[in-house]
Amino acid sequence: MHKIFANTLFIGKQVVSLPSCHSTNDLMAQMSAKKQLYEGAIIITKHQTKGKGQRGNQWNSPAGDNLTFSVFFKPQFLKASQQFELNRMTSLALLDVVKSYNAESKVFVKWPNDLILNKRKVAGILIENSINQNGISESIIGIGLNVNQTDGLLPTATSFAKQFEKEFDLDKVLLEIVQRLEHYYLILRSGDFRFIHETYESKLYLKDKVAYYEDSIGKFNGIIRKVYPDGVLEIEDESGILKKYQFKEVRLLS
Repeated sequence: MHKIFANTLFIGKQVVSLPSCHSTNDLMAQMSAKKQLYEGAIIITKHQTKGKGQRGNQWNSPAGDNLTFSVFFKPQFLKASQQFELNRMTSLALLDVVKSYNAESKVFVKWPNDLILNKRKVAGILIENSINQNGISESIIGIGLNVNQTDGLLPTATSFAKQFEKEFDLDKVLLEIVQRLEHYYLILRSGDFRFIHETYESKLYLKDKVAYYEDSIGKFNGIIRKVYPDGVLEIEDESGILKKYQFKEVRLLS
């Protein structure tokens, strides 16, 4: 059992720590189905053998180098159409933690679920929600953060250790993430979506900059203009046409 977090109101008061786990999100879903979780529960493992990422990818992480964990929420104040608020708050929490180590770091949130540090991916987020007629009944937020890994990273990825040239205390980094996550969750719960939206837009990777994308029609140069409240991405193509994309409908090439 991992230590309980004393510096939070509710996140981390129930913690399950495992030396190895197939997927913290899957295990959390199983425990939720058995009514074994309180809101704010955390499942963390040193080695996630079948970690899941977006687009059906796996999140591979060497044992003990990085942070792989899931947090359980019951955001019943959110409607189904407001699911993307959870992506926003998690991205901003992670961004704050990176900035706390180096305020000059070029760190951005990449739509929909990644964190980019100096043009390379440093974190991934996988959120799985349970929806009922009243809105979001439960949410499992899975986070993979590259912290101390220096070998075996993909060319498009990086880590705290590679960027800041030192080793980090994983427990300390986890505590900071949990504190920032709770901070933004409480803002959401208060109904201050405008603050979350404006902050997220200001940190959006490649916003108002030309980049190369691919959608179902083909490859094109485009400019991200905004993210709608429901999470839909708007890109302006070379012809000035504004295109809207749901998750997995467009891919950044360069």
